[in-house]
Amino acid sequence: MKDEAIINLLSEKNELGLLKLAEKYEKLLIHIAGTILGGRNEDIEECVNDTYMKLWKHIDRYDMEKASLKTYLKVIIRNTAINKLRDLSRREGMEYREDFSDIAQYYIDQSQNVENQVFRKEDILLLNEIIGELDKKDRELVLRRYYYLQSSKDIAGAMKMSVTAVDSRLSRLRNKMKLTFDQKLKIKV
Repeated sequence: MKDEAIINLLSEKNELGLLKLAEKYEKLLIHIAGTILGGRNEDIEECVNDTYMKLWKHIDRYDMEKASLKTYLKVIIRNTAINKLRDLSRREGMEYREDFSDIAQYYIDQSQNVENQVFRKEDILLLNEIIGELDKKDRELVLRRYYYLQSSKDIAGAMKMSVTAVDSRLSRLRNKMKLTFDQKLKIKV
């Protein structure tokens, strides 16, 4: 079923829309939540269900011209899984993965006042611009690591690289991106 038809069903609050949505996107959503939450199957399932519920409740906010349904769902599941990971971290006293960079922590930090949120939005746009300027392979590395929170081992397997090569390249990319970010920020000020 096409995304437009699924969206129409969801807009009409027809539960068939949820079934068709799950048929089409559940494996993808499980994969994304799984890369963030690891082997916590119950938490992964909860995130997927929360994603469906968020879309169901707020389908009127979705704009097909701004993003595909697939992209919209990927953002929802990613944010839901990150929030779940934060919650688990607080409850269980566990730490984020040890190599979770300052860039990613800054990117997902949402506990700021209104003025800082305005600056944060500008910074995110600048960061997106910098990521967009990377070559295809570097952009994929950055997105896999800091957007989908995949481990270096998973990235290495998917991109046919060694773990050492992934870590080394990501380190260089972080330094390069930080330098570019600082330079572009100075130009804007």
